[in-house]
Amino acid sequence: MSGAAEKNKFVFSGRWIPEKGDAGQVFLSLKYWVTNDLGLGFDYRPLVDDVSITATYRLVAEDPCGWRPAVILGTSVDDFSDGGDQVESRSYFATVSKALPQFKVGGITPSPYVGAVWIDKLNELRPLAGLSLSHKEASLMVQYSGTDTHLTLSRRINDNLSVSAIYWGMKYPGLGARFKF
Repeated sequence: MSGAAEKNKFVFSGRWIPEKGDAGQVFLSLKYWVTNDLGLGFDYRPLVDDVSITATYRLVAEDPCGWRPAVILGTSVDDFSDGGDQVESRSYFATVSKALPQFKVGGITPSPYVGAVWIDKLNELRPLAGLSLSHKEASLMVQYSGTDTHLTLSRRINDNLSVSAIYWGMKYPGLGARFKF
């Protein structure tokens, strides 16, 4: 939830959601962390041969020992729902996130975030919210993207690789992976 790179400069991620339309079925992303606070990259949707730019900037770093949250700004092209139709649109977002103290029972660390997203094609500002529950190598994230709610269950294989089961929009199951190098 901190929004910044650690020791690895590149992050490659991909997802496959077989029941979505061509634009959202296969999604690949490569981001380079220019600094610990600035990530720039490209998203690629191979089934429709579409490339778009993505950027993330951590305006304020989270204080891991205190109560100061991270403030993150960014832009990307995302999938949104509009009256039952899937819309692919450039979006601009701002979030505030904070890892909370670990629960003594179960060793779970909750990390909530809230924010807003401007969706170009819908010409609307929408709320964003989510909660990540992390335990050692596993995490469960519930997120509201401004139009849909998604669930992601992830498992870290090692420091560089993680895999995920996705339930996109609470109706489309899929798989994801992230590799840092």
